[in-house]
Amino acid sequence: MHSKWQLWDFFQSFPKGSWVTLQGRVVLQAFDPLALRLMKDHLLSGIATDDRPKQVSGADTQAAWVEDQFLSLGLFGNTESWIINAPDDAPATAKEVFLRDDLMLDGRVLALGFHSDSAFLKKILKAENVSHLQIEAPRFWETAKLVDFLCAFFQLPLAADAKQYVLQAVENEFMPLFDAFRLVKLNHPESRSIGATEVRDLIGVDRLDQFALANDMAKKAWRPFFERLLSIETDFERWRSIFGFLQSHLMKIADPSYADGKGRLSKYDQDIITLAKGWKPEEARDLLLQIQSWELACRTKDPFLPTHLRQALLKAHKGAWVPEKLFAV
Repeated sequence: MHSKWQLWDFFQSFPKGSWVTLQGRVVLQAFDPLALRLMKDHLLSGIATDDRPKQVSGADTQAAWVEDQFLSLGLFGNTESWIINAPDDAPATAKEVFLRDDLMLDGRVLALGFHSDSAFLKKILKAENVSHLQIEAPRFWETAKLVDFLCAFFQLPLAADAKQYVLQAVENEFMPLFDAFRLVKLNHPESRSIGATEVRDLIGVDRLDQFALANDMAKKAWRPFFERLLSIETDFERWRSIFGFLQSHLMKIADPSYADGKGRLSKYDQDIITLAKGWKPEEARDLLLQIQSWELACRTKDPFLPTHLRQALLKAHKGAWVPEKLFAV
């Protein structure tokens, strides 16, 4: 089974929890990391914890592990389903095992999640007995449909003038639009109707703040970054939304391969590819963990967060600020 969908058609055609309908080796492909995450979350929604697949990064797989899981029964039999995230990062020897046609997959699923085209993806799609579910990037003339989808996804009752404002004020790309809707949802969680005025109050200024902050971050211009961040009135929900946006932006800088499958690159995509050349993987990882810690502080409304940010600004004035060495939770 090979099927291609737009995001809104996929969510309409596959009910929540459709993971239970999958069988054997499955390729899950989306046009960027966020879309792939939404795809997996939708398929797994409502699935009991005991019935959910285990997940592992491709970089953490080895040929021996793949063979133990899918080429031998094990002491009690191997019955778990798995999702392999970032399978392109798997060692070459592990990839060879994933490509084998004699994997033992009766009654379970081996899903591989891709968010860009690759040589390994092309190889596995040529293997026998592979199902392929793909979500394609919205075309530039389909942005209004994407806005309607995001309204439904976030359960946001945007009036027609609010939707029109979003189309004009926000870059017509999936991730910026997603972040804009997330910001509106955080500030209007129970509203029955949201007009252009309410949306403009949030996005009119915050969008400029977010993209300016993202630009400072991408250029490692830490002094203006923290000055701009601290110039925003202390509001944990607004900061939380900004930190969420910065994480998604940084993920693209760390791995710009999401753009490989796009036939037409926007200015946003072109800027990401240029900025990515100035980042080492470990730098992006350390900063991502730092921003995640700030977002967590916003969720818990940590009263010391503004102090920590001001201390970071003082270090940035001296050219001495670097992300803390943190560990993923």
